[in-house]
Parts: sequence; C-alpha cells; structure tokens
Amino acid sequence: MDLFSEDEKKELIEVFNGLDEEGVGELQTSDIDIALELVGCKQKPHKVFKIISEIDPYNTGVININTFAKLVYSIRYAGLNDDNQDMIDAFVAVGGNEDTSGKVDADKLIEIIKKEFELTIDIEGLIKEIDADGSGEIEFNEFFDLLKTDLSEGKDNYDLE
Repeated sequence: MDLFSEDEKKELIEVFNGLDEEGVGELQTSDIDIALELVGCKQKPHKVFKIISEIDPYNTGVININTFAKLVYSIRYAGLNDDNQDMIDAFVAVGGNEDTSGKVDADKLIEIIKKEFELTIDIEGLIKEIDADGSGEIEFNEFFDLLKTDLSEGKDNYDLE
C-alpha cells in the first residue's frame, strides 16, 4: 500500500533532488530543516536537532530519499509534528516540566488515569511497556509514546524509488 499520493511523491522527490547538490541520492542532514519547510513540515530548531539524531544515529551526515519520506510521513500523519502543545500541557499537568524535561511518577499517572478519568484500560501494563528503564518515572518521550496514536503502525512502504 502506497503511503503517499502521486502528487506527494512528486513533491518529495523534487524537494529531495533539489537539495541533493551532488546528485548522489543523499540529502545532507544539515539541510533537513530546509527540506521539511519546503514540504510544509517546518519544525523548531530544537526539534530539527532531535530529528537528525534519530534519523542519523551513526552521524553519517546524510540520509536517502526513503528515510526522508519516512520522516515526512511521521511528521504529517503519525503525530510527530511540532504542534504537540496539548501533549506538553498534559505532561506538565501530571508533574513534568514545560521544556519536556523532568519526569512523571508512574504511580501518580496510574492514579490519575484510573481515579480521575475512570478509564478501565490496563494502564499498569502499558506503563510497564513504555518505561524502558523500569524506573517508575515516565520521561516525556515515554509519556508521548504512551498517549500517542501511531497511524503508521504496520505501514512501512516508504519507497519512493
């Protein structure tokens, strides 16, 4: 199943190729912010830095067209856009910091979900899954993973070639 319309594919390829100065099928990670802005996915500078560290974990300095497509899809459709103020507000409301630092006590989060929201989900099980270090403290990335809806689940056809 294709994840992008033909027009979207054309746009992504044009932007990518336009920034691929050497014509070798690679985009410099230093151009990610420009590329994202050109396809309507402008991000704040701190978010661009985080994105680059995630898509280029070995610090190669380049990404290919399919990695770029996956990134754009994630921002557009999987809730990874820069408009996460509601998520940040929720994080702050349960004990995190406005700059997404800090941690939320897992027991406090469980109590809020069960008592205040009266949800009957297996919140303990979900927290156990996302609390990677088992600390009982939920960092923003874990909090985000807990509450987001991943529209890209099961979809991995980012191939534009």
